[in-house]
Amino acid sequence: MTPDNLELQLERRPKGSRLILRDDLYDLSILKDILEKSASRKIRVALLDTGRFSPEELEWLGDFPFSLYTSDASRPDFQALNHVNLVLKPLGCGLFYSLQGELKEDSGLWNNVELFQAIYVSGREKDRSLETLARLAEEVSRSRGTLVYYHHKKPEENLVQVCLKNCWLHVSNKNLEEDAEIMVLDLMKEIKKNGGRLVVHVDRGQSYHFLKRLAEAGAFLVFNLPPLEPDSKVSALSRLWQKKKLPEKAYYLYRESMA
Repeated sequence: MTPDNLELQLERRPKGSRLILRDDLYDLSILKDILEKSASRKIRVALLDTGRFSPEELEWLGDFPFSLYTSDASRPDFQALNHVNLVLKPLGCGLFYSLQGELKEDSGLWNNVELFQAIYVSGREKDRSLETLARLAEEVSRSRGTLVYYHHKKPEENLVQVCLKNCWLHVSNKNLEEDAEIMVLDLMKEIKKNGGRLVVHVDRGQSYHFLKRLAEAGAFLVFNLPPLEPDSKVSALSRLWQKKKLPEKAYYLYRESMA
């Protein structure tokens, strides 16, 4: 998005939609102009933080609300993150955190979970200790924030430890075996009992019966399938779930992606 086509691109976006921007692609003044015009059209801006701007510069941008998506890679210093939070919170700007590295015993995150509206963790690039995630879930569930964990392996019973109040677990049905249906549905029951939520990304064809039972058990279904036969039951189920809204803090930037 350039200053020349800014007006046109924003006009094409429906009101209430979300615009995702990287902070290192624009000068500060241009970025503020984008925020101002987005606010006038009621377009919500999610700003990907590379650590480029100081807290004072972020405060200057905060005349027009945005959500800042930061990470341990962008801002490893929690003293600096506290400063950012102190600046953004009074302006109504949300702070979101992606954990990309290891969560160690001496990590500052343990004492600062309350800074973030949501904390995102993915097992895509590295194995995650469920014991450590369970401890993090306990800390988050005591705060007003949210923990979102993307599990890239076959679901296991111990995942229930991670799914406490205010915690969202994402799995792909690529890793759900239909002969394990009873185990998955039992896991869903325990997740609901703990106050957690399960999001199932439907990335491959699966029986209507199994998907319907997942939905009835309380899972949120996100369909990522090629075009289906319009008259099929799975197609109808897909259309139904595409209309349902998933809270923005319950997924990392893009609802359809297994981050």
